Amino acid sequence: MVVTLAILVSIAWERHPAVPLPPAPAHYLDDRAGLVSAGFAAAKNQYLEYLSQTARIAHVNIVILPRAPAPDLEAFVVRAATAWKIGAGGVDNGLALFIFREERALRLEVGYGLESSITDAQASRLLAETVVPAFARGAFEAGIEDFLSAVNKTLESSEAANRRAAHSVGLIEFAGNVLRHAPGAGRKVWQAFLEADRAGRFLISLSAMVLGVLALYAAAIVARAVPAVALLPWRLYTSPTLRGATAAGVARQFSPRSFLQRPPPFVLSVFNELRMGAIANAAYALAALVVGAALLFAGAGLFMDGLGKFGGAGATVSWPAA
Repeated sequence: MVVTLAILVSIAWERHPAVPLPPAPAHYLDDRAGLVSAGFAAAKNQYLEYLSQTARIAHVNIVILPRAPAPDLEAFVVRAATAWKIGAGGVDNGLALFIFREERALRLEVGYGLESSITDAQASRLLAETVVPAFARGAFEAGIEDFLSAVNKTLESSEAANRRAAHSVGLIEFAGNVLRHAPGAGRKVWQAFLEADRAGRFLISLSAMVLGVLALYAAAIVARAVPAVALLPWRLYTSPTLRGATAAGVARQFSPRSFLQRPPPFVLSVFNELRMGAIANAAYALAALVVGAALLFAGAGLFMDGLGKFGGAGATVSWPAA
């Protein structure tokens, strides 16, 4: 059944011919619409080259186009940033600002490695507070200057916070980090699905369906454990084994000879009375979900190596006419 569904999805989802992409930018600030002066573009290109190659905080590109080549700006920007390989390999630290002069539209595309530093909300705020006000009054160079200054401060503060947190990452933090990045992994898989041929779509669909079935199975195990967890205090209080246990009797069961011959009956009895089996199974299922999400995120990153490092994170805004 799962295989049949995967085949149907791979056949039904056919790609439409994509709009050809413009040539890759020759400079970090590539003005193809004459929006800024040549001197400003040269100066900012040197600064962005330093930021990308020397400081290595992020690879920042600004591409200014006279008009949008496709109606769907976000899809076009993802394709372009992916094809142009903006960002360093292995860290996915690309940050691309696209400016479309005729539409008066801005799209800030954030690479996977920067999504924790610049969220969608932060990306929208960066554009709305720096670029839009300046562009609205026709001060294009000032808007780009303010944007770069704000981006630099945001990335530097995020890098300092990451250094402070690097020494205190435990199991809970790891699990939270995995779950927080799960949407990014989903976007990677979705981007791979869109770019793949029919065989690739079949494999991705099959994997997604298998993972979905396993996730539902794990969720059912966790759901069955909810009553056991909720009633645990009451069962501890009313447990016949705990109420009737004596220190001497328990000690005898834990003597070396008795312990090696068989598990202590006291432990088995308490384990069954408290329904600890259901709770333990739920803990294993939750751990498996976290590990599975981590593997999905890592696997999607490997799968996407040949396709790029962008999946739609960022923000799109427009500026009013001057």
